[in-house]
Amino acid sequence: MKNVQKTPAFAPTGKPSGQTTAFTLIELLVVIIIIAILAALLLPVLGNAKKKGQQTSCVNNEKQFTLALSMYADDYKDRFLPYAMNASGTSAGGFYQPPLNAPFTGQTMQQAYNECIQALKSSLLTVYVKNVAIFHCPGDTRISQPPGEGYAYQSYSKTQNYAGDSYDNYWGMGANCEKAGDVLAPSMTFAIVEDCDWRGFNEGTWVVNWILNANGPGSFTWEDPLAMYHVNVNIWGFADAHVESHQWKDQAAITGGLQAAKGVQVEGFPAATSGGDYDYVRNRLRFPGWQ
Repeated sequence: MKNVQKTPAFAPTGKPSGQTTAFTLIELLVVIIIIAILAALLLPVLGNAKKKGQQTSCVNNEKQFTLALSMYADDYKDRFLPYAMNASGTSAGGFYQPPLNAPFTGQTMQQAYNECIQALKSSLLTVYVKNVAIFHCPGDTRISQPPGEGYAYQSYSKTQNYAGDSYDNYWGMGANCEKAGDVLAPSMTFAIVEDCDWRGFNEGTWVVNWILNANGPGSFTWEDPLAMYHVNVNIWGFADAHVESHQWKDQAAITGGLQAAKGVQVEGFPAATSGGDYDYVRNRLRFPGWQ
């Protein structure tokens, strides 16, 4: 019988046992390109997830802030924390005197930070808030700006209707809420907001230009920009001490907030004077005489 030599299922390659075939240059380039594409797709998603996580911390900060305001009012016969200002008439956030050398031109970041902390510790609210770090939102990007070019630490301001400044006839309001009896709907009345001033600290209260109307609801035009640290979301605290977020759709408002965070002057930004974003603010920025 003739012997037939069987052919192995896998023909030998002639390479020594255990030696693998190397990737070609084209294959390596393809892998690198795929990784680069995936990174480009994933990094923005991860960045937004981080901002949303910071939003949770911001909500907690504002909650402590509003509770401190409430405790202050309890101790002072329902009078709200007054508009605090220095000898030159300047206030920071409407609730404490600004850092001595703000906007910190010529200082290091450490020097600017130390002055911000010292100023916050001198606020009347520190009796109720021992950790002044609650006044800084972890998403506030102004802390990375150079001193004198938009650097800021404190992230929140009282809103003008809540014992705000009297400039320009209370910015058109004619009066603001100075005590609990002035607030007719506490759950619908702003007290504080996540602010974004470009001047090295949140100067004064957060304001709009209000236009009273004796024959119907008043209206306003925009003045101070709004913080956009959480993917176009900012946080509001109310007179009843609850806190909520608002997702912005108006591109002019969004752009104004993003520019202010970079130290760009954007007061009086041209956001819409009607629509959902406008109505959200108008219906909650309440004061004596509001309709």
